[in-house]
Amino acid sequence: MAALAYNLGKREINHYFSVRSAKVLALVAVLLLAACHLASRRYRGNDSCEYLLSSGRFLGEKVWQPHSCMMHKYKISEAKTCLVDKHIAFIGDSRIRQLFYSFVKIINPQFKEEGNKHENIPFEDKAASVKVDFLWHPEVNGSMKQCIKVWTESAMILMNVYCNKVVKPVDGSCCQPRPPLTLIQKLAACFFTLSIIGYFIFYVIHRNAHRKNKPCTDLESGEEKKNIINTPVSSLEILLQSFCKLGLIMAYFYMCDRANLFMKENKFYTHSSFFIPIIYILVLGVFYNENTKETKVLNREQTDEWKGWMQLVILIYHISGASTFLPVYMHIRVLVAAYLFQTGYGHFSYFWIKGDFGIHRVCQVLFRLNFLVVVLCIVMDRPYQFYYFVPLVTVWFMVIYVTLALWPQITQKKANGNFFWYLGLLLKLGLLLLCIWFLAYSQGAFEKIFSLWPLSKCFELEGSVYEWWFRWRLDRYVVFHGVLFAFIYLALQRRQILSEGKGEPLFSNKISNFLLFVSVVSFLTYSIWASSCKNKAECNELHPSVSVVQIVAFILIRNIPGYARSIYSSFFAWFGKISLELFICQYHIWLAADTRGILVLIPGNPTLNIIVSTFIFVCVAHEISQITTDLAQVVIPKDNPSLFRRLACTIAFFGGVLILSSIQDKSRL
Repeated sequence: MAALAYNLGKREINHYFSVRSAKVLALVAVLLLAACHLASRRYRGNDSCEYLLSSGRFLGEKVWQPHSCMMHKYKISEAKTCLVDKHIAFIGDSRIRQLFYSFVKIINPQFKEEGNKHENIPFEDKAASVKVDFLWHPEVNGSMKQCIKVWTESAMILMNVYCNKVVKPVDGSCCQPRPPLTLIQKLAACFFTLSIIGYFIFYVIHRNAHRKNKPCTDLESGEEKKNIINTPVSSLEILLQSFCKLGLIMAYFYMCDRANLFMKENKFYTHSSFFIPIIYILVLGVFYNENTKETKVLNREQTDEWKGWMQLVILIYHISGASTFLPVYMHIRVLVAAYLFQTGYGHFSYFWIKGDFGIHRVCQVLFRLNFLVVVLCIVMDRPYQFYYFVPLVTVWFMVIYVTLALWPQITQKKANGNFFWYLGLLLKLGLLLLCIWFLAYSQGAFEKIFSLWPLSKCFELEGSVYEWWFRWRLDRYVVFHGVLFAFIYLALQRRQILSEGKGEPLFSNKISNFLLFVSVVSFLTYSIWASSCKNKAECNELHPSVSVVQIVAFILIRNIPGYARSIYSSFFAWFGKISLELFICQYHIWLAADTRGILVLIPGNPTLNIIVSTFIFVCVAHEISQITTDLAQVVIPKDNPSLFRRLACTIAFFGGVLILSSIQDKSRL
């Protein structure tokens, strides 16, 4: 009865509320919110500096959150850069003196609160050419007015008020104007505008033609004559429609994180802000469960489920600012590693079983992984490496492809015919592991490779490839672990050692119980170690070698019992299918200031704001996933001559983007 009620309830919900209707509702919400924020800006003004001191709230006890904008926490080097050759004065009583001490300690944390409390206090940093004075004037009198008149041109009260315009920190939106459009952004805006106009013209012409060919009524018989048969959608229509929708979505991205139309706030971590949403999604995931179509280890539904719940946890981790809590950080590192583990497992399995090393497959995967990121690099004026996860999975895909595609190409079919081919594959994998180890401990060689043009344009961040080396090194072995796991699993499956029938344990009862016990102990042991970790640098150094323990333990716990392998969470699996889009879109339309803050669509009500912004964010991610799929069918044809022509056009496009990017970089110097 419970199952029947669940199915009937789900069917009733799907009848009245579909994905399409959700997207329409999201579009209406965006338009209304944009109109409200635009009206508010016109009424209250665009100067966020006045909110810095006059309007806001405290996050916790001591963290000040100004209304509508974000405060940047200045480092010593940033403060000195901003205040070079400046002379600043604080004038007032003991309260202003405390503000003076706090300000000076930003520049020099070792500055001590010494001297007579009722006297002037000087401070000077000769190396940075910065002078800051406190002038004791407890009353507003003629002497104080004279000092203010003398110092009026260089008195700064708060670092953010003055320095945000100079340093222009990404996470300091207070007192900072909207960045000017670059040449590439202007060209992108023109392209999307023309696509929208072109699709509108195409739609009008197509609709008029459809009206002319409507069934007409025979005056004698009174019956309708059908004059037309529905024609398939043309490639031109798919392109225009896809770029039209993408253009509108990119306009929303720009409004959220570049145009200063919507508000932004700083993150503030509390345990409840992370763990309570985790409990919510866990309950929903357990509630929406269904039987799997197949019961193999890591079947498609199960991997989608795995990606889905991991992605939701990572999203909560980002928006709650939980990276400041080391135990949570270490567990999230395992989730990121698990994504890369699936990359190794999935791509190796495909090439090993199917032996398809054609260019079509490579283009399909590269387009699926990189399309959205390339568009965002252009529209949001960010380097490719900024969206670090996509370069990671792209490079690892190419590493796996090159390793297996190079002579001799060894596939499962070939190896089954001659056992020595297995040894050849293991030799290839051994050489791959050796290369990984060498690059991990030879930073100079790694940086030389990725500093070569045009690779440097893809992997540099702020003029250096160090960030890319750090990200790659942090999970350097886990893709190899995924490849090795796939090889062992497929070998066991080939020899029929595994029992993958519905409801059957994966091994014999004794072996299954033993492995299950070992897996649970290993899983908990890793969690205890990660939770007791005290030093992030030391734990990061151990992470690449030990993360595989918890990943494999989870796989065995999830797959050894037959009943666990026979069901999956459709809720998590739905999110898993758009996990890549969710991960990338969060940068600008759920978080803000390039992930450093939180997007505020509804000010004054954080709970309602999260609900509304999350709803829009998920709808946008799902729509982008569909757009990517539609475009891939047109952009990547199956016949090689057409595909090579498209590749030539793609190379020319990126060549033009690189030239324009170089021109922009020179103009900024």
